[in-house]
Amino acid sequence: MPGDECPAAGAKRPASFSSDDGPDQHDAQTQQDTAPSVPFETAPEQKRTKLKHKGKRKEYQARKSNADETVLDAIELLLEATWKRVGKDASETEIPKAFGWAEEDKQGETSFCRAPPVPAKLSGGDIAECEFDVYVHEVSERGLGIATREDGEELEKLVFSKDRPWAFVVPFVLRGEKARVRSVRHEWGYTQADLISVIEKSPMRVDAPCEYFGKCSGCQLQHIGHKDQLEFKREMVKRAFSNAHPAFAGLTISEVIQSPLSFGYRTKLTPHFDIRKDTPPDQVSIGFNVSGQRRVLDIEDCMIGTDAVRRGMVEARQNAKAKMAKCKRGATLLIRETNISKDDPDGDVSNTPTADLVKGFVLDPRSWITDVVEDVKFRFPASSFFQNNASILPAFTGYVREELQKWSRSLSDSVDEGELKYLIDAYCGSGLFGITCHSGFKKVMGIEISTESISCANNNAKMNGIDNCDFVLGDATKIFEKVDTDPKHTAVVIDPPRKGSSPEFLDQLVTYGPRVIVYIACGVPAQARDIAYMQNKGAIVADNEKPDSASSQTAVYRIASVQPFDLFPQTYHVENIVTLVRETRNE
Repeated sequence: MPGDECPAAGAKRPASFSSDDGPDQHDAQTQQDTAPSVPFETAPEQKRTKLKHKGKRKEYQARKSNADETVLDAIELLLEATWKRVGKDASETEIPKAFGWAEEDKQGETSFCRAPPVPAKLSGGDIAECEFDVYVHEVSERGLGIATREDGEELEKLVFSKDRPWAFVVPFVLRGEKARVRSVRHEWGYTQADLISVIEKSPMRVDAPCEYFGKCSGCQLQHIGHKDQLEFKREMVKRAFSNAHPAFAGLTISEVIQSPLSFGYRTKLTPHFDIRKDTPPDQVSIGFNVSGQRRVLDIEDCMIGTDAVRRGMVEARQNAKAKMAKCKRGATLLIRETNISKDDPDGDVSNTPTADLVKGFVLDPRSWITDVVEDVKFRFPASSFFQNNASILPAFTGYVREELQKWSRSLSDSVDEGELKYLIDAYCGSGLFGITCHSGFKKVMGIEISTESISCANNNAKMNGIDNCDFVLGDATKIFEKVDTDPKHTAVVIDPPRKGSSPEFLDQLVTYGPRVIVYIACGVPAQARDIAYMQNKGAIVADNEKPDSASSQTAVYRIASVQPFDLFPQTYHVENIVTLVRETRNE
């Protein structure tokens, strides 16, 4: 942040806080997705300006978002599970159609829905209208409680009568708890609520060590012990696959591999601030969003950041406050850990042994980062994507490497197929998987749409003395147009953004038919959806099935393993690795 300009003045925060760059839950771009939205009070002059309308104001209509889909899936699962539990007594197994919303019913206000309490912003100050007790029956994959005003027994009676209770989404609660909440806003088929207090606590609940937990939207699971967090994430992976396709209901999900550090692990933080006309510069909050709100919570320290990042956060806040009076708009700050030389902190570390490196931090997005995975060094711009938990990366990349080597050894016993000789790294970025998994392959080919990332990947291979890697510029959806290796001897590693792969890419992948596919995902529902797409195309067979020799499908795969990793403790995010192995068909 040179000179006297506003810090990160060029990093204006977008109106849409969504990101496909991975589970960066402390980045401003993903803050609103971590909890329900709660309206906040704006300055009177801002209110008057915003409420000026010409003519009649349009009636508000709820619009279904991805977050709504996630919540509604959890609600449907709760109702179906309850129906199956009580419906047996009535000798009925079919789920009542009333458990789904009518297509034309945008608000979900059908005859079988109870009128929910008035949201706080519409109560006219009457707190009695918007505060009440709820019972938490389930927790969604985003760590949000699914609650009703009925307890378990009342819920069963209601569902047995084929009626539908109104659901409330509450952050920071656990299954089986009774809580006091405040209704905030009606969404598509449910109401968002704030947690006031927990009346009856779950045995799983622990005291969160962070003073900001329960207000900050960055972490969602600090009230759960780490072992229970791992089981929660395993269940989330299982649920994602079961929802994606009935054939995946019995899929074996391995226990989640935990991070060596449950706090102090995060190598990147991006706190932000907003400029408001009614807020003096010395009172501007710098931090992360309040849970469920677009208002920024002032945060002086973040416990999940590494020691270097926490030192950097202190300096970044000081720099921002010193220049705040000159800022005309909000901005996002960047604090990122890097490895520097003990003797020359500002010097080139390309040839410095990893044992001689120490941890430092950068605040300038234009700076370069040096990260170390085992003994392999990676250089990339501070503004680009790279996994943000260095403590688990050796195990994470090591698992992918072992999967490739394990199947190469296994396939080498086959006279018809033979060992794996080639590796294709799709969505390769700076070359993390291609470089760490290069050993044992004749050639590694990586592809990426970013010119900068391709340059970094090739330079990283050269810096580490690796000569069998070649990273090329191109669209991953057309990657196989450039591939000339024999698919029987080729493995493909894919690590797409959170939104997953496209049908076009998956079609090309199956048509090419590599012997092994390792699918790495930060967005597990998207990963499950992609594999379900392959299943529907006839490219996946279950454990007890054999490939159909009459099928026109080029390649058919079996799911060999599903292995989740806890890269982001204290949050709902989970990384997942699925290994697919091509089956041999009797032609």
